[in-house]
Amino acid sequence: MGAGRPKAPWEKNHLLIGQALYRENCVVCHDIDRERSTKPGPSFYQLFKHDRMPLSKMKPSREYIKVRVKFGGPLMPAFRQWLRESEIDTLIDYIESK
Repeated sequence: MGAGRPKAPWEKNHLLIGQALYRENCVVCHDIDRERSTKPGPSFYQLFKHDRMPLSKMKPSREYIKVRVKFGGPLMPAFRQWLRESEIDTLIDYIESK
C-alpha cells in the first residue's frame, strides 16, 4: 500500500474492513497500537517494519502470518473456518498498514 501518498477511497474502505476484522478476531489477544502489550499474544505494532517477529524471531512475512491465522498456533485458535481467504488477506493488509 504505497507509503507517503494519500490512500484512494477504495484503499481506505479496504483498510476499514481490515480494521473491523482485526477488532472482531484479534484485538482480544493482540495489540496493534503499542509495542509493549499485556495481552496474551504478541503485539502487531509495526510488525512488518521489524527485522524479526516477537516470538518466532523470523523476518515478518505475509505468508507466515497467513498460515498462523488459518491454522493457529500453540495458544492461538485457527480461523480458517471463520474467515475467508480474502478476509485474511484484508486483515493482513490492515496489520501491514500499522
